[in-house]
Amino acid sequence: MDQVIRIGVQWLHVTAGVLWIGGGFYTIFVQLPALAAMAPAARGPAMAAFAPRQVRYLLRVAEATLVLGFLNLITSGRAQQLVAPLESRWGIVILVGIILALGLYGIVRGAVKPLIERLLAAGARAATGDQGAAAEMGTLLPRIKRLGYVQLVIGVAIILAMVTARFS
Repeated sequence: MDQVIRIGVQWLHVTAGVLWIGGGFYTIFVQLPALAAMAPAARGPAMAAFAPRQVRYLLRVAEATLVLGFLNLITSGRAQQLVAPLESRWGIVILVGIILALGLYGIVRGAVKPLIERLLAAGARAATGDQGAAAEMGTLLPRIKRLGYVQLVIGVAIILAMVTARFS
């Protein structure tokens, strides 16, 4: 039964991680270009409809990934190896993966979410003709996109760390 639990936790952890990192790729390479192609009058309502849900989704799957990763350490019986993580390749890459995952979560929670909230508020003001809000949107969008690319790079690094750990 312990093996079934270990495999189930590991499978859920990997699935949550794929949803988290894949959600970032989908946002950058599908949603943002689609938004950019929309007429400006339609862009604001579209963003207001899906941006808060997208952020909530990414945060929840990130949290699930982190919790399941912790449970995976316990159920795999390898948690004790993190007492001295620099003594094995597995310990090093798991430690790097944990640090990167927590950093990535911090970026989404602490930087991306507030920027998107500001963007949505500015979009609502810009729709009423506020030129300052329209200008603010022009500065927020590139920042959000840059942070999206940073997230993708960190996500790929996490995946590489986890694959390395799996085969260590």
